[in-house]
Amino acid sequence: MEPVAVIVGVEGSLSGRSFEVTTTGLRLGREPGNEVCIDDPGVSRQHARVILHNGAVWVQDAGSRNGVFVNGERVADHKTMKPGDRVSVGMHTFEMRLVMPGATAAAPPPVKTPPRARPDARTVALDQEPEAPVRRWKVWPFALAIFFVLVCMGCFGAYGYLRGPAEPEAVAPSAYSLSTVVPADRTSAAATPAPSVSDALAVAAGADPAATQAAAQAALPDPPAGVSGPELVERAHGLYETGRLSDAKVAYQMALKVDPSCEICKVRIARLDVEIAEKAQAQLDAGMRYWDSMQVDQAVSAWETVLLLVPDPKDPMHVKAAEALARAKAAPPQ
Repeated sequence: MEPVAVIVGVEGSLSGRSFEVTTTGLRLGREPGNEVCIDDPGVSRQHARVILHNGAVWVQDAGSRNGVFVNGERVADHKTMKPGDRVSVGMHTFEMRLVMPGATAAAPPPVKTPPRARPDARTVALDQEPEAPVRRWKVWPFALAIFFVLVCMGCFGAYGYLRGPAEPEAVAPSAYSLSTVVPADRTSAAATPAPSVSDALAVAAGADPAATQAAAQAALPDPPAGVSGPELVERAHGLYETGRLSDAKVAYQMALKVDPSCEICKVRIARLDVEIAEKAQAQLDAGMRYWDSMQVDQAVSAWETVLLLVPDPKDPMHVKAAEALARAKAAPPQ
């Protein structure tokens, strides 16, 4: 009989209660329909989700406002948990444990250590070691070091004031290229989102990228009536997991339009810009290879995939794919 994974409340109103983690998942939130209902104004209606997948326990932020924390670190998207890890939702904390079916998940009672025997009064004087003298720190070396640091800072400040401001070196403006739009290191791209292809075109044309992005955000279709931001985020998660990257990006953008403070939407949109650009470039190159090897049907399919991934007709990859697709359809049959 294998142990099962549970989360046990250790802080908050659910302290002492345990919830079994299954493959269908546990929903944590303020709504009564959740498996773990938390009555806390700092908890969103759909706050987090804990699920058992491929033998591991995962915790996922469901688009909450105040975030989900595992061992004090905020979860940007999803994170695995091991026994002993603690997940915090608002003012409530749960600990992940492995227990045998039917057993309780309460902590074991503390082990009592036997009292130590009192030493014989006749041998105390012989066994007792003399106390070490208390070491007292001297203050004047630290004061002297602080004074020396302050004098050095004053000298450097006076030197900079007398020298005057340094003239900035002329730096040639760097042109936007596809390499800046699609960085090789995806980790650095997630930390510092790269500009999209539309931003590169806006900069090359002398336009303001921020104004262009604001116009594109305003041009998005309005979200369906009665659909909240967390529901749109959950829908975008499902689209992303099924590989529908463009539809997932639109869903995240609509969620961001409903809730401008949705941080997970901003992170996912930046990541999707990179993934869509990489996938579109790969399909564009694959179509060229198919065309060179006289595999016309495969080339047409690859270029049509590029048009679906990059629907903007002004995007360079969209233009290249459309031109190649037109040549392929106009070519005589082999």
